[in-house]
Amino acid sequence: MVKVEVLKDSYFSLNPPSGKALIRLNGSLKGEEVLRAKEVDENIPYKLLNPIQSTFYRYYKGGNALISSPTSSGKSLIAYLFLKDLKGVKVLTAPTRSLVLEKAKELRELFKRKVELRSGDVLEVFKEIRSDVVVATYESLALSLRNKSPWTERLGGVVIDEVHHLFTERGVILEELIAHLLKKGCPLLGLSATLPDAPKIARFLRASFYLESSWRPVPLKRKFLSLKDFEPFTETEDKRRDTTVANKLLRLIFDLRERDRNYLVFVPKKNIGWKALELANREKIGIVNETLPFQREERQECEIAFHNADVPKEERIKIEKLFREGKLPILLATQTLAYGVNLPADCVIILINSFYDRMEREWVIMPRVIDIIQMEGRAGRFGIRDEGVSYLVAYGVKTQKLRELIKDLKYGIEERSRRNLELMILVGILYEGRGFKEFLKNTYTFKDLPDYLIKEKLEELEERGFLKDYKLTKKGEFCVKTNIPPNNLEEFLRRIELNLELTIAIRPLLFTKKFNSLFYFIKDMEGFDGDYDYIVAKLSPCGRPCFEDGTDEFLFYLEGLTFKYKNINHVPGEFSQLNSDINHLMLNLLNLVRHNLISLNKAQILKLAHSLKYGLTLDYSALGGIKGIGHIRANLLKRLLYKNSIKPPTLGEKVEKLLELLKDMDLEGELTEILLEDRGLSGVKARSEARKVIKLLERNKGGYLVDEFLLRAFAGFTLGKRALFLKKEELIGSLKEYIY
Repeated sequence: MVKVEVLKDSYFSLNPPSGKALIRLNGSLKGEEVLRAKEVDENIPYKLLNPIQSTFYRYYKGGNALISSPTSSGKSLIAYLFLKDLKGVKVLTAPTRSLVLEKAKELRELFKRKVELRSGDVLEVFKEIRSDVVVATYESLALSLRNKSPWTERLGGVVIDEVHHLFTERGVILEELIAHLLKKGCPLLGLSATLPDAPKIARFLRASFYLESSWRPVPLKRKFLSLKDFEPFTETEDKRRDTTVANKLLRLIFDLRERDRNYLVFVPKKNIGWKALELANREKIGIVNETLPFQREERQECEIAFHNADVPKEERIKIEKLFREGKLPILLATQTLAYGVNLPADCVIILINSFYDRMEREWVIMPRVIDIIQMEGRAGRFGIRDEGVSYLVAYGVKTQKLRELIKDLKYGIEERSRRNLELMILVGILYEGRGFKEFLKNTYTFKDLPDYLIKEKLEELEERGFLKDYKLTKKGEFCVKTNIPPNNLEEFLRRIELNLELTIAIRPLLFTKKFNSLFYFIKDMEGFDGDYDYIVAKLSPCGRPCFEDGTDEFLFYLEGLTFKYKNINHVPGEFSQLNSDINHLMLNLLNLVRHNLISLNKAQILKLAHSLKYGLTLDYSALGGIKGIGHIRANLLKRLLYKNSIKPPTLGEKVEKLLELLKDMDLEGELTEILLEDRGLSGVKARSEARKVIKLLERNKGGYLVDEFLLRAFAGFTLGKRALFLKKEELIGSLKEYIY
C-alpha cells in the first residue's frame, strides 16, 4: 500500500493562484508545485488543484483508496478524478439526502452531464438509471443491491463519502456495502474528514493507496476555555444545571463576538440550546425560530437561532439560508448539523462535558472526539477569512484535563445491536445462502462475533419464521428488501393481531423516526396532562412497547391535539418531514398485503397516508387534500365539522361539496370562535386566521379532497409507471374504487 501524507506546511492561494504540496512519501520529504487544472481535466472549473488534489492525481495509480483530509479540502474533485475514467456506472454514496443533493450538484458540474439520484425517495424506482453517474444514500444503494436493480450489475466504481460513519450506528449499512462490493471486485474510494484507526480501515478496504492530510485549506486556530470563568448572561431564579450552562454560554458567546464574524455554537443536548434561546428572548435578542417551547418576543431582527432535529423543516431551511448568506450572526446547533448540510462559519464554539465512567474506569467526554473534529471542520470560510477559530469550552472538567483527553482518547467503535445482527444474517443469506458466514467474515465488526452467538440468532430467526433451510421466507424477504428489522415487523404484526387502531399499529414500520420532539414543546403547557391521559387510555391495550418507541407522541400528533397549543405554528422535527417515509409505508403495506401477512384494503392505506402527512384522525383524513391546508388549519376544519355535527368528507370528493355543507353558517364567526376558545389566539389574530382559511377554501373550490403527491405515489404502486404521467383528474378516475 502506498501511503502519502500532505503536511501542514503546504500552502494554497486563490489570489494570486499558487500553491505547493509538501508531502511525506515512503519516509521521504518532497515539495511539489500544485497542478494546473487544465493539464489534468478540461472539465475542472478552476485554475489550480490544491495540494491534496494534486497529490492524489500524481500518486494514485488504480485500485481501492482511502483519503482522510479536513472538511472543505476538495474531496468532491478527488471523487471525480477517481471515477472519471472508470467504465460502467460510477457511484458516489453519502449518508444523508441533503449531502446526496449537494454532491450531485458538484458532480454534475464536473462531469458535464446528467447525474441520477437515489436519495431515499421510493418514487425514484420508477425512473430508470440512464446516466452512468449516480449519487445515492447508503441505504438506497444497499437496497438497490439487495433488490438486484439492473443498474447495479454495471457498477464501475463506488466512492463512499463520510466513511467514518463506520464508527456510528450507520456503520452497519456501510459494512454491508463494503463487504458486498469487495466481493464483486468493484473499485472503492473512501473519503473522510475524520478517520480514527485509518490504517485499519485502509486494510478493510483493501486499499492500494492511502492519503492523509494535516494541511487545511483554511488554517484552524484551536483555543480552550472554561465555562466556569464566565458570569451568567442574565438573572434567573432557575438554578437547574442546563439553565446555568445555557446562561453562562450566552455570556461567553457575546463576550467573544466580533461584529463582522459569524458563530456556529454546538451544544451537547437540545435542552441547553432551547434554554439559551429562552434566556436570549427574555433579554429581547431577536430569535429566528418560530416554533418554541416558550412564548417569543415579537422582534424581527435575525440575531440568534437554534438548529436541531426538533425544528420544523420549514424553519430549518430558513435558518440555514440566513446563516449561509451572513444574515444570522449566531447559530446554536446540536451535533447532527456537523454531519448534515455544509454551513461554514468564521468561528465554531463547542461545549464539551466530561465525566469519569466508573464501570469502564476511564474519562469520557461528550461529544466524542470523532464528533468534535467533525464540528471543527465547519470553522473557516475559504476565500473569506485567513483562518478559522475553534473554541473548545469545558464544563464539568478542567481545561488541562480536556486537552489531555482530546489528545489521548482512543477511538472506539460502537457495539452493534442484536437487532442489527439479525438483519445482517438475513442479508448474508440473501447474498450467499449457506455461505453467509463468509459474508460476515468480510465485514468490519461482525467478523469477530463468536460462532455460538451467530448460531443462536440463526436458530431464533428460523423459529420465528424468517428463514427455512437457509432460504428467506416471505417475512425474511420482506425485511431484507425493505430494511425493516425483524423485531419491528413482529411488533407491527402483534399490534395488528390486537386489533389496535391502524395509526397505532404502523408505528414500528416507521422505525427510522424517533418521534420524540413534540412533548418537549408542550409538556409544561396548560391542559397537557389531560390530553396525555386521553392518549394513555388509547394505548393501554398495547402495553409498554407503545410508550418505549414514541407511539404516544406519534398518536398525540395524529389525534390533532397539537391544535390547542398556540406555540406550535409548524409541527416540530420529524413530524414536519414525513413525505418520503409515508411513500415507503404505503409501498410496504401494499407488499405485506400481497404476501398475505396482513389484510388491509387500498382505501385504508391511502387514508392512512393522508392521516400521517397532515396529523389527522383517519375519519377526517380527507381534509388534508385541500391544497396548502397544513396540520393546524386542517384540524381547525375538523373541529368546525365536529362541532356542527357535519359528517366527515370522503377522500376524493370535490372541495365544492364541502363548501356547500358550510354555506349556511357564519363561517368566519365559527372559525374565529374555535380559534379563540380552543387555540387561545387573540381576537385580532383569530379573525385574521379565520379569513385566511376561508380564502384558502375558496381558492380550492374546483379541486378535490386528495393530496396529489400522495395520490400519484399510490397510483404508481398500484397502476405502475404510467400513473406518473396521468393528470390529477385521470388519477382520481383510475383510482375511484379506492378513494370514494
